Amino acid sequence: MKFKHPRFKYVFLAIDIIILTVSLLMALYIVMPDFASVFIEHYFVGLDNLGFFILLLVIYIFSLRFNNLYKRKVITTHYRQFVLIIKSLMAGTFVSILLMVFSNMEYFRLYGKDLILNMFLFSLVLFTLIRAFLGLSIYNVLAKRKILRIKVLIVGGDDAGKFVARQLEQDPIADFEIVGFLDDYKKVGTRINERFLNLGNLKDIDQIVKDLNPDEILIAIDNAPYERLIHIVEKSLQTGKSVKIYSDLVRVISEKMDVEHYSNIPVISLEQKPLDAPEWSRKRRVDLLLSSVALIVLSPLFLIVAIGIKISSRGPVIFKQKRIGKDGRPFDFYKFRSMHVGNSDARHREYVQDFIKNNNSHCERGDIKVFKITDDPRIFRFGKFIRKTSIDEFPQFFNVLKGDMSLVGPRPCLDYEWQCYEPWHKERLKGLPGCTGLWQTLGRSTVTFEEMVILDLYYISNMSLWMDLRIVLQTLPVIFLGKGGH
Repeated sequence: MKFKHPRFKYVFLAIDIIILTVSLLMALYIVMPDFASVFIEHYFVGLDNLGFFILLLVIYIFSLRFNNLYKRKVITTHYRQFVLIIKSLMAGTFVSILLMVFSNMEYFRLYGKDLILNMFLFSLVLFTLIRAFLGLSIYNVLAKRKILRIKVLIVGGDDAGKFVARQLEQDPIADFEIVGFLDDYKKVGTRINERFLNLGNLKDIDQIVKDLNPDEILIAIDNAPYERLIHIVEKSLQTGKSVKIYSDLVRVISEKMDVEHYSNIPVISLEQKPLDAPEWSRKRRVDLLLSSVALIVLSPLFLIVAIGIKISSRGPVIFKQKRIGKDGRPFDFYKFRSMHVGNSDARHREYVQDFIKNNNSHCERGDIKVFKITDDPRIFRFGKFIRKTSIDEFPQFFNVLKGDMSLVGPRPCLDYEWQCYEPWHKERLKGLPGCTGLWQTLGRSTVTFEEMVILDLYYISNMSLWMDLRIVLQTLPVIFLGKGGH
């Protein structure tokens, strides 16, 4: 049987479903002791309740996953897992209460509040005992029986690859089996780390994977051009195996995101998502629905912002600009105007071109590597506020409706930025650009240009509605708190 994710995730997902189901049944027994007879006598009432209970389970599982409780580094800890369990159950309980209040206030008043409270308490006790205290022991037992054994092919036989091999061998749970190395710059049969052999070159990867059937391919390469790393990733993904990467070249991902850890090393999961995959069609349908709702709900705010702009500066409310979108195609990009009209973009053009070519900024302050000019005299006072809170970006919902943009994706660029891009930089716009993305939620003004490109390439490779939801939720604090904006 082929597993999309490591087997332990399915094991602990099953454990969590059992815990939540038992907690719900115990809560039902206390609050509605005659529920079984009601279900039998009033079939439709019981079926309606059953559907609602399944929805509760989905909400709690969603909360557990959102808080990374299916990552190896969390499952194999005690205190951190306990803290995340409390956080997940509180979030799940809060959402469940809101759902119950707005869907059936009378049911909530009679049964719901006691049902949710008891379910929370029973879940807290069971999760603490089984997950927080016994989770590591359960994982250890499964690992010793080789139920969780992960066969790993390491791509890269230099210092990074050797370091990864040592870390996997020294892992206290020891659920890794290294099948060998693959390195273009070493002869086939060369011994690496004394115990393992170089099995071949990158061109041989399909045959090696077919012969040895590893569960994962772990790329461990430093000091290589980005183009070379991207080529290796693409060849590895074409095998259909789970691909992980450990490299200083993509360190920004492990620094900005809560990634998985093997032993003490951060590893980044990569997936192959072709642009004709069903996920992209579903993403487009969600874009149309949510952008339509957003334009309706935010229409009063649009009016207030329009008035603020008119009072602050002469000129149009909406700023229209040519941007580069999917596959390098230009489109009309909309924003609320935040600058005085009649300004030259020469300063910004020179600044951005230097930033891209040199991958740094004249405005570095500590660890802040600003991609925008700070204290720009072209911006009026109200414009600074709407830029800081990203309110100036809201008219891009019209771009989403037109099909030029998506709600989530890499940010579109200007033509003179595009002209400075190297070929591998342009890969970041293989898909539709987005109103928000990983750069805005995780890095925004605190990453270099190449780090921004890496984040965008990671998103394109791993795009899912789940990731989009996380990015949208993480964008809200950026908007309301103005974190990282300029």
